[in-house]
Amino acid sequence: MVAKIAANGSGPIRHSDEDSGGLAGRLLAAAALLVVLVYGGTLAWLLLSDDRLAGEPVVRVALAPEEPVAPESPAEEETQTPLAEITPDEQEPPEGDVADLSADEQALLDAARNLDGGGETEGEVRIVGAESVSGDGGEETGSEGEVIRLDPIPDPALVEQTADGPLPKISRDGRKPWQVYARPVPSGTQSDRRIALVVSGMGISESATAHAIKVLPPEVTLSFAPYGAGLQEWIARARAAGHEVLLELPMEPFGYPQNDPGPHTLLTGGNTDENISRLEWLMSRFTGYTGVMNYQGARFTTSASALTPVMGALGARGLLYVDNGASARSLAPELAEKAGMPAVQATRIVDPVQNPEVIATSLDTLEDVAREKGSAVGVASGFPVTVDALVQWAASLKDEGYVLVPVTAIATDN
Repeated sequence: MVAKIAANGSGPIRHSDEDSGGLAGRLLAAAALLVVLVYGGTLAWLLLSDDRLAGEPVVRVALAPEEPVAPESPAEEETQTPLAEITPDEQEPPEGDVADLSADEQALLDAARNLDGGGETEGEVRIVGAESVSGDGGEETGSEGEVIRLDPIPDPALVEQTADGPLPKISRDGRKPWQVYARPVPSGTQSDRRIALVVSGMGISESATAHAIKVLPPEVTLSFAPYGAGLQEWIARARAAGHEVLLELPMEPFGYPQNDPGPHTLLTGGNTDENISRLEWLMSRFTGYTGVMNYQGARFTTSASALTPVMGALGARGLLYVDNGASARSLAPELAEKAGMPAVQATRIVDPVQNPEVIATSLDTLEDVAREKGSAVGVASGFPVTVDALVQWAASLKDEGYVLVPVTAIATDN
């Protein structure tokens, strides 16, 4: 106990420890309440103002609001289809403005510009719409009134199922893919002045492939690269339009690997087993092709040791070999003959550069050779500028005394 003297001097007044403790508790509670009020008020202010940039320098710029654009009609709204839902039939080739090209189409365009060693060809290369020329496709009547139909694919008797995919083979009754899948030539077709065209690089650009299938005469053979998407669907579309098809085989060029044709390229430095394994992977990409054509390969086609086993494997599967004519030293025709398989060597590459005058000169050369030797073969790229030039040229071919035939017809003639 603590004793104190009262102010009036009447005697000591006694206070207990409990009284002192109560006063201290009240002071502590008041202080806590004050803290709660300060922090609570600050938090409430922050929540109400929601200024996340408080304390930071801010520049505010007033922009005119965008006016919403309403579609002119319900049909316009329907055109906004997600890309994943667009089928190849709905894919329209771009029109002129290279800024709108897809990655594949830009690569196709860049390749054209580089064909002449980097010369200025931009003004000579154009991408055009498929509306320039129309083609019906499907069944066609030959010169003697017979209906030309391509056999359905795949023919189960001509398919070997493997881990990589389907491979072509000769049927048990001796039928060969290069004959079964060929486009028939109407009976009575003239035997001289025959010209075959092979358009290569199909299956990479959807718009360019669709354009070629749609507008080219059905006698034109289409050659597909092994790297495109949905190749079997493209093959079905091409054959439905009357085109026989080839598979392109990437082969080692000079300057490899800086100049690389792509995965599974056949190489002179690879052993036979490795090259055959690569060959089988390439051949398994789709079915229904009559044969193969080299893609690049200036070095590979001059190596007898590398090319011989490949030719043997192709011949054993009943395929046609088309040499694209890029290398004058190619041994392919000679080795194909030794392997007992049909082969055709191109007379000329139609569009070494994307120049209308060069293309026209090449087509004139094909006519000259066909007139002198009875037949000629041209290989062209799938660039729409080339395809459109071929369409216009083919329209007047018959009047000039020439006939357009599939490349398998040239192999038969040989």
